[in-house]
Amino acid sequence: MAFEVVASAEFNALLDEAVAFRVDNYGLRSARRLLNAVDNLSDHLADNPHMGRVVEDDADDATPLRWVRVDSYIAAYRVHENHEQVALLKLFSATSNWRRRVLH
Repeated sequence: MAFEVVASAEFNALLDEAVAFRVDNYGLRSARRLLNAVDNLSDHLADNPHMGRVVEDDADDATPLRWVRVDSYIAAYRVHENHEQVALLKLFSATSNWRRRVLH
């Protein structure tokens, strides 16, 4: 059974910013490529929610924060097994110091 993939308001806001940046700086084709990559990611996470790497392994955390690359960005998410849900939480530029930002 496939998991439901939901995006947080913060993830959606960050995605909107990334799309606007791409439209302004690289054009509509680049923005569409990012949106398609996020759609494809959602499809893959629904079928394989644990495909991303764990950001920091905390034995006390039943739902570790995971990450996966999507185009030139990093998507951070959590898998909620009991709800059969994947929550997309944040989106970072892959060139940023995203690990430090996501852990604080």
